[in-house]
Amino acid sequence: MIPQFGEDDILGRVGERSFELGRRYFRQGAIFNARRQGSTLKAYCEGSRPEPYHVRVSFSSKGIEEAECSCPVGSGGRCKHVAALLFTWLHRPEGFREVEELDKALERRSKSELIWLIKQMLLRRPELEVFVEAPLPSSGRGKRRRRRPVDPEPYRCQAAAAFHCSGDYWDLEAQIARELEAIVAIGDGFAEESDWASAAAVYQGVSAEVLARYQTFPDEEGELASVLWRCVEGLGRCLAGTRDPEARERVLRALFEVYLSDVELGGVGLGDEVPEVVLAGATAEERRKLAGWVRSALPKAQRGEWSVKWRRKVLGGFLLQLEKDELDDEKFLEICRETGRLGELVDRLLALGKLEEAEAEVQGSVNSISDYELLELADIFKRHGHPEVAERLVVERSEATKDWKLLEWLVSHYAAEGELAEALELALRLFELQPYLSRYQKVRELAERLGRWGELRQGVLEKLAAEGEHSLLVEIHLEEGEIDQALELLNRVGHPGPELIDAVACAAEVSRPREAIRLYELRVERLIELRGRENYREACRKLARMRELYRRLGEGNAWEGYIAALRERNRKLPAFQDELAKAGL
Repeated sequence: MIPQFGEDDILGRVGERSFELGRRYFRQGAIFNARRQGSTLKAYCEGSRPEPYHVRVSFSSKGIEEAECSCPVGSGGRCKHVAALLFTWLHRPEGFREVEELDKALERRSKSELIWLIKQMLLRRPELEVFVEAPLPSSGRGKRRRRRPVDPEPYRCQAAAAFHCSGDYWDLEAQIARELEAIVAIGDGFAEESDWASAAAVYQGVSAEVLARYQTFPDEEGELASVLWRCVEGLGRCLAGTRDPEARERVLRALFEVYLSDVELGGVGLGDEVPEVVLAGATAEERRKLAGWVRSALPKAQRGEWSVKWRRKVLGGFLLQLEKDELDDEKFLEICRETGRLGELVDRLLALGKLEEAEAEVQGSVNSISDYELLELADIFKRHGHPEVAERLVVERSEATKDWKLLEWLVSHYAAEGELAEALELALRLFELQPYLSRYQKVRELAERLGRWGELRQGVLEKLAAEGEHSLLVEIHLEEGEIDQALELLNRVGHPGPELIDAVACAAEVSRPREAIRLYELRVERLIELRGRENYREACRKLARMRELYRRLGEGNAWEGYIAALRERNRKLPAFQDELAKAGL
């Protein structure tokens, strides 16, 4: 049931560093209480913390199917502790006890034995007693459950316990998230039985506690946010599954609380999925109720208070989504004005043929909107067939700001309108501001359409040379197929990046193979200096290209001499020697 594997498979799974550390852990006997449970290996591994890590690896006929470790970096099972477990099975399989599958082992116990077992567990982990207070799913799926009072409070208390009992480690959020995920899994169990009210109670209790405590944790990796997303997803399933009006309202209220909390926090992404879930599952009557909640949550407008304006705008967008099927034009415009939804306001006014009113709305707000918002408005005017208004807005703003996006918009606009001279003039300005290859290509495209590229090109290249833009000149000559010029200029670049060297070497392979070999050799030496398996593998890929070029030149002996000398110079790098062997070099 567990397929054969070797050390190379472990290396491929965990990487070089975890491979070496895992082998050291194995030799030190860090793995203990090792069990084999069908096609799953389980054990504890002593680590840097007082409590050992729990390690698990499950196999299929193709190899490792799933792995997990309770250490800070154990998600996905690519850590040194997983490596240590695999080394232990590979070299000491007799040290693993055969144990029953967990479900089978529990099913054969009597009720009194299970009670005794739970009490023993609680003696060791008394904080788990909160789990006894709340209902749990049954072992079977699809069974009709007896009705019970549905209360999120026990599950909220369980979530609170997760926040209190996770220690003070640097990966605190990950530790808490693992505890919370176990509680969310209870809700998933209820959902599998179609016990939607109980499932919703779990998701509601967990989400409420996470929202209440979210600001006290940095959550830089998003572990707590992912728990909330699972709750939102679960509440969405409950909304789709239940027909009970009271239960549906509780679900909608829980979803709205997630959304509103995210808005209050400044839009950190916790409630991004809520509108889609609500709009997909709510009835027309429920949408009206939700719209009432949104209106009640709208903060009062305050002059100069940016955060208030932002919250009103976001909530206004949700309100428009909820009521879009019931709003007439005047009511729609009223909501847009009240909540600062200028884009939707202008779009609807233009759709109604009220151009002057739309222009007046923009002019009244032009000093308070960002360049990005102004470009969105310009696109709306163009979409409704008023490019002259769009152009005027962007030109006026471009005279007061240096944002290159405005000039870029005008270049595209002028080119689309056939005003190529104006587009070229601005494209040249953009190229001066940001001398990138893409900017050069735009200048060339427009100049060629005007028949002016012949007169402009030399001046552009001379200016770049005078300003020391040798890397860009190399890119330009490569892009235009001028390999000799690219090779010459590459030598003037102080510290060319690896991508640039590779690009020149690849381009030179056909017409200048010896130069390509020289550049690949330079890259190989630098990669070996950096150390590490991935760098060695990349070096071997360059070496394979060099071998092909030597053979093409009929200089096989020169290649053999070079690779032999390279092996000898790096004989104290076993990992590099290993990669050479794997690559057939």
